[in-house]
Amino acid sequence: MASTNPAATHTVQGRRGLPAWQAVICAAVIAAVANVIVLIIGDAAGASLVLELNGKPDEIGAADVIIVSVLAPAVGVTAAVLLARWRPGFLRVAQILAAAVAVVSLVGPLTLETDGGTATTIAVMHLLVGGIAIAALEAIRRSRG
Repeated sequence: MASTNPAATHTVQGRRGLPAWQAVICAAVIAAVANVIVLIIGDAAGASLVLELNGKPDEIGAADVIIVSVLAPAVGVTAAVLLARWRPGFLRVAQILAAAVAVVSLVGPLTLETDGGTATTIAVMHLLVGGIAIAALEAIRRSRG
């Protein structure tokens, strides 16, 4: 006998995925916006946002943050998607690699000769980009079934 309860016949859908091109664009935009917010918070908290590069002080600006925040996930996620064409399971490996790269990239900001606020601000930005890349790869992985 068939159930007359509509809730009994309706299946709950899990989270849907995104096509690769949408995931890459979303990751790049979200990373840029999130990192500019972190930059503003770091500035408001009193971080100098100045790094000494090649013996010269270099101030971190919003344009620098946007460019790097867009390029890092766009290049990384796109490379992972292209590699996954040959090895379908590579998207899961790429997520692990994204986490590892985010953690290893903390060495830079945490070892630079700068104030703690600047180091913390940059470290948070690195972790955000890594997390966003992992989420984008998960969205792509889910869309592939």
